[in-house]
Amino acid sequence: MVKVIKEGVLFLTEEQCAIRYNISQRQFQTLVKRGDMPQPILLGCNKRWSIRSLEDFESKQISKQSALFQLASRQCQNNEK
Repeated sequence: MVKVIKEGVLFLTEEQCAIRYNISQRQFQTLVKRGDMPQPILLGCNKRWSIRSLEDFESKQISKQSALFQLASRQCQNNEK
């Protein structure tokens, strides 16, 4: 069953983050521990991830992928000459 995250939500739980990226909670925990995902903030005793930090992370990942794609494309063009 797919859970829908309500609009206007500013912070997500670990479960909601895992759903956002279509991975298991355990995989999400591992990525956070390795520093491959944003770190949570504590709201009381609860870990939460801000939507803004996740969106910033996603933008950086897209930029990295785009730069790598452009580099690979240029290398292919140079090899064809």
